[in-house]
Amino acid sequence: MADDAFAGPVDYLVFAFPAGAPVGAGLADVLRRVEEGTIEVLDLEIIRRDAAGEPVAGALDPVEDASADGAFAGAYSGILDAEDVQRVAEALEPGGFALALVYEDRSLAPAAEAWLAAGGTELFAGGVDIIDLAETVETGAREGVTGEVKETTE
Repeated sequence: MADDAFAGPVDYLVFAFPAGAPVGAGLADVLRRVEEGTIEVLDLEIIRRDAAGEPVAGALDPVEDASADGAFAGAYSGILDAEDVQRVAEALEPGGFALALVYEDRSLAPAAEAWLAAGGTELFAGGVDIIDLAETVETGAREGVTGEVKETTE
């Protein structure tokens, strides 16, 4: 769980599924990562279209959550706004649904705590846009940049 000393980056995943698709195996893996302390789930939503075609977001129903023994009850926080829900719903196939997960990445919390204990201060943290990263890697490859770390001796 996040504390005042270190909060990891917050990210999201949205997956679309056909009607009736089993999501239990993925939910079980998310639960395992929560139990390990690697992530903290901030929001978990199911997005569908109602009979009139309007987007609807809400919590996992008991059948969907049963594979995780109800561990995600209360995980719906409504972080996604109406615009987010609309964009997801527009991408759905008729009868399909989406699973939206908003989570805090806690994988580097132990390292951050060690650096804080050593007198360090977190200056900056943030994400890298995957498209920007791909373009940078591609440019580096064209220019012969290998990405290898060279050891220095002093």
